[in-house]
Amino acid sequence: MLTPSIARWLGLAFLLLCLALAMGNVVVLVASIFVLLVALTGLLLPLPGGVVIVRRIGRSVYWTGDVVHVRREVEIGGGIGPLFIHDEIPSELQLAQGNNFRMIWKWPGPKTHDLSYALVCPKRGKFWLEAPAWEAQDALALRPPVGASMETGLSISVVPRLREMGRLNQGRSIASRRRPGSDVSRIGVSTTDFVDVRRYAAGDSMRSVNWKASARRVGRDDALMVNRYEPEGRKAIWIFLDCADYMDVGTTLTSPIEHAVEAVGTVAHYYLSQGYTLGAYAYNGPRSFLSPDSGRKQFDRLTQQLLTLKTGPPMEDLLKAVEWCKVFLIRLRPEIFIFTRLDVHYPGAGASGHSMDRFAAGLGRLASLRSRSHASRPGQLSVVHIAAQEYLASASSLEKQTLALTRWETRPLTDVVRRRGASVVEWNPVKEDFPAVLMRHIQASR
Repeated sequence: MLTPSIARWLGLAFLLLCLALAMGNVVVLVASIFVLLVALTGLLLPLPGGVVIVRRIGRSVYWTGDVVHVRREVEIGGGIGPLFIHDEIPSELQLAQGNNFRMIWKWPGPKTHDLSYALVCPKRGKFWLEAPAWEAQDALALRPPVGASMETGLSISVVPRLREMGRLNQGRSIASRRRPGSDVSRIGVSTTDFVDVRRYAAGDSMRSVNWKASARRVGRDDALMVNRYEPEGRKAIWIFLDCADYMDVGTTLTSPIEHAVEAVGTVAHYYLSQGYTLGAYAYNGPRSFLSPDSGRKQFDRLTQQLLTLKTGPPMEDLLKAVEWCKVFLIRLRPEIFIFTRLDVHYPGAGASGHSMDRFAAGLGRLASLRSRSHASRPGQLSVVHIAAQEYLASASSLEKQTLALTRWETRPLTDVVRRRGASVVEWNPVKEDFPAVLMRHIQASR
């Protein structure tokens, strides 16, 4: 096949040959022969071929902030010339070490190269690493390049990182305080979780008698012993997560929604480990609902939903979200956490411009639902305000003054929330980890 490159080289050799014959110059004749030999040599040299690329990663699931080490080994069978190898990586992943695009000069004989690199996972989600592609060329670019993709792509899931919580005093008792380790219902159907053995009391079922323990007490008046099991009626927790697009300010890698997702995972892990029932609802954006349940499987279901959670236009406010979930809220009487930004004014129907009317109405609706429960002390309502101003900070003095005014603007909004019976948890993700904030809030609520 006569490519433009070959045509140019042959044209140059023919031109030099014509000049040599016209002028009778031996030097120009030798130059034309040399150009012709170079072109023929480039055509005869084989391109790099027999390429095999083997790519491996340590695992398929990572925490946010983890480093993914991509092991990439390239075997080249033969040929001479440059070989280009390229891995397409998602824009959400950052290159930490090495390079996903490499060029190798191939000399005669088989060669093996280690072209590994590392990626950082700063953002949650499911990501796809495309199959590595290679392209071989000859040294003089006389022939069209050849290339191919070697394998199928790799899938990587990045889940929100959970910060470890400090331990509270978790003595088990009948709870009158909001301490997760001791929030056991006074009444309820017994489960199969064994607690201890106690003396028989009037009304105990004979099915619960521990005959082995009773046999060791033969001869006593209170010889009969019964097994005590964990009662059902563990307290519940409910999470509302604001997914409006104003939660996605900042950079593409760090934003309030990313920190909110991390905080939701921390709260869920902590309370589920204490035996709580968990339900969750993402509102004000693409709707995502998690039906109430408990245990490790519930945490796994929550993690899968958080992986694909996206922000969107605020189509649904807190009041609508509460109405949508009210059946579960009345039945469970849960502790409630709302993750949002209070410095954003919520647009409400009938309100002029921006206001917090709808958000305050949602808090009022939650208070009314709590008052309808038969519990002597309904679960606490907490609003976690994620300070987003720090994501927008810069060296500009004007912007710093604007941020200071925004912080002052948030203070009266927190007063509105407190008047509705909710506590406000202010969290600056840039300055403090959420587990410390949550632990301080739990201890203050005892």
